[in-house]
Amino acid sequence: MTKANGSQSARRVVKGEPGMRSNGSAHNGYTNPSDDSDSDISQENEPRALGTQQGEYKAGAIKHISLENFVTYDRISVSPGPHMNMIIGPNGTGKSTIVCAIALGLGEKPSILGRAKDLGEFVKHGHEQAHVQITLAGTPDLTVHRTINRDNSSVWRLNGRTCTAGDVARATKALHVQVSSLCQFLPQDRVVEFSKLTPQALLRETLSAVGRDDLLKVQAELADTRRKERALLTEDAELQGDAQTLHKAHASLARDVQRWREQKEAEAQVRVLAALAPVARYSAAKEAYDAAKLARRTAQQRYQQAADGAHDEAIAQVEQRVAQAEAERRKLADERAALERGARGHVAKLSRLDAEQRDLRGELESVRGRARVRREKIAELRGEVARLTAALGSAPPEPSDDISQVRAEKLEASNALVALQDEQQALARTGRRVSADLAARAEQLRVLDDVATQRRMALRRFSEDTYRALEWLEQHRGEFAQHVFSPTCLEATVRDARYAAILETLLSGGTLRTFVVQCEADYHVFAHRVIDGQRLRVDVVCLRRTMDDFHAPHAPETLRALGFDGYALDFVTAPRPVLAALCDRDHLHEVPVALGPVANEQVLAQGLCKQYVAAGTHYSVTRARYGSRAASVTTSRTRPHARLLSADDDEAREARERCSQEMDALRDRLQDNERAMKALAKRDQTARDKHRRLAAQEEQLRAARDAQLAEMRAWERRKIHLESKTAQLESLVAEERRDAPQGAQRERRRIEQQLAENAARRAELLAALAHTLAQSAEALHALALAGLRHVRFQHALSCVRAQAERHRQAAQAARDALDQASDELARAKAHATECLAETRAATEHMDDDERQRVRDAQAQRASATCAEVEAELAALRQRLRMAEHSGLSARVIEEHARREAQLADNRKRRELAAQQLHAVRRKKRRLRAAWEQPLVEIVGGVAASFARMFDAVACAGDVLVRRADDGAVAGELEDSPRDEDYGAWGIEIRVAFRANEALQPLDSHRQSGGERAVATIVYLQALQALVAAPFRVVDEINQGMDPRNERMAHALIVDTACQPDGPQYFLITPKLLPGLAYHPRMTVLCIFNGEWQPESFNPATYIANARSQAAA
Repeated sequence: MTKANGSQSARRVVKGEPGMRSNGSAHNGYTNPSDDSDSDISQENEPRALGTQQGEYKAGAIKHISLENFVTYDRISVSPGPHMNMIIGPNGTGKSTIVCAIALGLGEKPSILGRAKDLGEFVKHGHEQAHVQITLAGTPDLTVHRTINRDNSSVWRLNGRTCTAGDVARATKALHVQVSSLCQFLPQDRVVEFSKLTPQALLRETLSAVGRDDLLKVQAELADTRRKERALLTEDAELQGDAQTLHKAHASLARDVQRWREQKEAEAQVRVLAALAPVARYSAAKEAYDAAKLARRTAQQRYQQAADGAHDEAIAQVEQRVAQAEAERRKLADERAALERGARGHVAKLSRLDAEQRDLRGELESVRGRARVRREKIAELRGEVARLTAALGSAPPEPSDDISQVRAEKLEASNALVALQDEQQALARTGRRVSADLAARAEQLRVLDDVATQRRMALRRFSEDTYRALEWLEQHRGEFAQHVFSPTCLEATVRDARYAAILETLLSGGTLRTFVVQCEADYHVFAHRVIDGQRLRVDVVCLRRTMDDFHAPHAPETLRALGFDGYALDFVTAPRPVLAALCDRDHLHEVPVALGPVANEQVLAQGLCKQYVAAGTHYSVTRARYGSRAASVTTSRTRPHARLLSADDDEAREARERCSQEMDALRDRLQDNERAMKALAKRDQTARDKHRRLAAQEEQLRAARDAQLAEMRAWERRKIHLESKTAQLESLVAEERRDAPQGAQRERRRIEQQLAENAARRAELLAALAHTLAQSAEALHALALAGLRHVRFQHALSCVRAQAERHRQAAQAARDALDQASDELARAKAHATECLAETRAATEHMDDDERQRVRDAQAQRASATCAEVEAELAALRQRLRMAEHSGLSARVIEEHARREAQLADNRKRRELAAQQLHAVRRKKRRLRAAWEQPLVEIVGGVAASFARMFDAVACAGDVLVRRADDGAVAGELEDSPRDEDYGAWGIEIRVAFRANEALQPLDSHRQSGGERAVATIVYLQALQALVAAPFRVVDEINQGMDPRNERMAHALIVDTACQPDGPQYFLITPKLLPGLAYHPRMTVLCIFNGEWQPESFNPATYIANARSQAAA
């Protein structure tokens, strides 16, 4: 190093050995290592730090860094200053390698660097070990030495003594070294992570940076106390709910207990009434017995009175007179009956003669009118025959046979229609078979295409926000002017499954979940609705470039000659805008890939690419911008399996094409079948029309023939009727001819003679009948007088007998009453005896109290009848029978007592929970007071500095504590704060880089990369006054800044980092603008490393020459 000037400042030049040289000259910086590979790096031949050291190193600051075989360095030695150190140099010279050495040398893992994941990848190619040695200021100084082996193992030494990684961690922690904190250690590849920090993570990083880990512990304890409070509140709510449930159950049990006690009282009352009922029945029986005894005595007296008196003699005298009158009446009745029989005989004979006379007169009249009737009938029949003959006319013609021909044609049309229907059914069956085959092929194609669903599920597992944004996009595509493409992992398909893992290695996670829009208006709509509106962490791009702007840098033949299969883009299919996004973001058109090994040396020698993939390894090539452009290679393994991208292999593609071709053929067959069906339908319609026409013609012919047949049948009926009338006429005419006038006269004389003889016999019978009737009248008069006498004597006998019967009945009634009274007396006596025994049995086993209750009940119911007592007893027993089905038992008393014990226990537990809750809340208030106030003060101090720095550059910024509401909990006090999700509290950075722009939270979506870098620098500088860390590292934070922002950021860093008591600061940058701010406490470390480095180099001479040229 050379001294820059005579002041206290010094500008240092660090020279490292070229990566391709390994001689042992003194300027290389190291002597040859000893046989012990774990020994400390010798510092005897290191380039000595020229110039003075400004001020004192803060405890934990880095005083010296030595590297050997680390990444691109053979050997290097760096001695930073105690304040601000600017490490500058061309790209690819190894500036960021020093940052990696600081992290790994102080015990951090490779993952903190965002580069290689394996520790062995930091060992320089061609070597098996790398050495990192860092000296930290202290009392005494602390020297940490780490030996890194190719197999990812390490060996640690502290001040020359072998130790463990834990010992190193404890030693560095004692010096407040926090390499894992982004607020202290911000390597190049993690700059963007700072803007992606959640408010909670930023709070943790800030408190760690300012050395307030105690506040983090208090926060954790406060969050735990809040959880305990919520648990106690929940427990109290549960206990209150249990108490309510227990009170309800207890009230229900109280009613059951009351019902149980009433049931027991009813049972005791039943026993009392059961004993009282026999007493009542005995009393009633005794009264009934006394009444029966009195009734028997009365009945016996009445029977003795009724048994006296006799009526038999009077009855005998009257009965004798009745018998004499009856004998006389019977004799007269017999005589009259004989006369009546004689009269009836005469009347019967007269009746026969009257009937004979009527018959003869009728016969005579018949003979006189028969000839006249026959002549009238003959005249009537002759007129009717003449009329029927005139109406008959000639016979109608026979019906025609035209219908037979029509029926034959109709049968032929029916057969043709059946044949067409058979053809239609056959075509329909064919169509159904083809449709079924088509559905089967469609299902097969759906199964082949189901990979899209699987990829969507994989996307959901990879990024829930992206999946939710995709669902929103599918529902709102109508809001966009042009088509918006889904995330690239869904739009892109790998041609060959073997390259899927390679492509996922090359494509970043942000690229895979990026939405692609095709116009700026759609970009703003998507950002406003999804990113700002729904707060989803997704990426969206709108490119002005198209695929025509991306070209492969080399011909395919050149790649194949080196062993490559092609560029990564050759194995991806996607819409052109999506392919353009992949090329723009991850340069797939420039990355060669190969499944097998390639000629690595030729690839590096020809400088074809910056990265490539071969044999499962990803190679990243970094070249220096100056000199011989020496290359450094970083390797990492490709992903073992693809998670989001799926391959469309040849077999699946052929299966889909084959399935699609078969479906096309089946659709053609289905269309041919439909055309044939339509043709058959037309033929069927024609056949049906012909069949309907023939059916109508047949119906017309049938109607005409039926009319002819009806006419013929009517003519035949008229003819038969005429023939019948003619036959009747001929029969009557023949009968008229047979009868002669002489025969009719002889018949009349015979009948008249018989009438005269009949009249004579009737006169004789009338005279005999008159004599018999006179005798019968006399006999009837005598019989009437005898009947009157018999009736009078019969009435007298009835009166005598009735009087005797009444006397006998009175005696019998008296006897029956006596017998009934005797029976009633016996029954009453037996019943009274039984009731007395039942009463004694009912009260025999009672104690004195129960007998007293019976006596009391008897006294209360002195006027109650036995039926009333039994009714009351029956009602009580009915109530008890109903109570038997209520499920109540003696256990209800035990359950009632158990519930009371549970209620008491619940009250105790609630009181205990209330005490615990009070203690927890008191502790929570104490912890919050001890945590919130320092936190607000820290954030307030940072916010004041942050706002002041932003205001100085005409921008706006603020830092605030972001509190989190954990919601209300049952049982919370009304004045209890709601922002008590202490684990979710965080720090939110808000910035505005343009006038009239509202403050917006800092994240990776709203601000550009340069704006995020400026905000990061300002926040880190705002922490400067509070930071407890001994040093801070910021690597290439100015990448992406415009000159204005870079000058502003540099001025802020210089102003804060060069304070006398501030921590050590490392600022790594590959470029410097002219006229940047400078401070005497700054140390500038220039890195010269690479093949272009000359054999000999004097930094002092170089600086002197540069100053001379600048002065000229």
